[in-house]
Amino acid sequence: MNDELNGYTFYVHNLGRFYLIFIFKSLILNKNISMTPIWKDNAIISLKFKYNQISITLLDSLQLISGSLEGILKSFNCKVQKGYFPYEFVKNNNFFYIGDKPSIEYYKNITELGYKSIPTNNWSLKKETLKYLKSDIEGLLEALIKFNKNVFAKYNLNITKFKTLPSLAITSYFSSYLPNNLNKDIKVIKGEIEKELRTSYFGGNVDVFINKIEKGYHYDINSQYPKAMLEDMPIGDPVLSLETDLNKIFGFVHGEITCPS
Repeated sequence: MNDELNGYTFYVHNLGRFYLIFIFKSLILNKNISMTPIWKDNAIISLKFKYNQISITLLDSLQLISGSLEGILKSFNCKVQKGYFPYEFVKNNNFFYIGDKPSIEYYKNITELGYKSIPTNNWSLKKETLKYLKSDIEGLLEALIKFNKNVFAKYNLNITKFKTLPSLAITSYFSSYLPNNLNKDIKVIKGEIEKELRTSYFGGNVDVFINKIEKGYHYDINSQYPKAMLEDMPIGDPVLSLETDLNKIFGFVHGEITCPS
């Protein structure tokens, strides 16, 4: 591994749910490589690995720019566009196939004009595979450069410092849209306190154990989140307290609730 790559960040589109499957085993089996993954929603969004004194970070570009790579390259009007490839044609016994180009049925989402643009004779599966991969890499690089330039020009932020679009969005909000007199009051809570607060997030966790009643009333309360956003919200530094009187508490409370018999 080249020493010049130390500290570099590389992007892979759909790293956590696809491409990482193909490289994870090789990294694990190499005893000289140590890895530090970061997970989100059962997928790795960041993988930092070290080899000797060289440290490299892999990030998932899908976490910053959602959508298919083909759609992203079109939306950013990239010079390099995703090419055509006959996925269904590839088998374990024809890796080095050279001959007539595969039938149009082997291609997905290809037009007649696009199929005609593919050379008919001396079609090489190896060359077409490398060409296809090259266009994917160069196209993604072009899109990310454009995206980073737009973000830096507007918010003075470097996208390589953020693993997901929400983290980039909240930082751009704090730095560019939030009034200075409020910026100091909004506390970004991390560490053990954040873990404790997140244990209270049980939205949508509903279980029905008695599915039939003879007589009763049904109540449905809508728009509780928008209503709550109109009320006062806790700000500033959190203060731990052993207060048990709920009338004197404004914030998060850990308690055991006993329902009436």
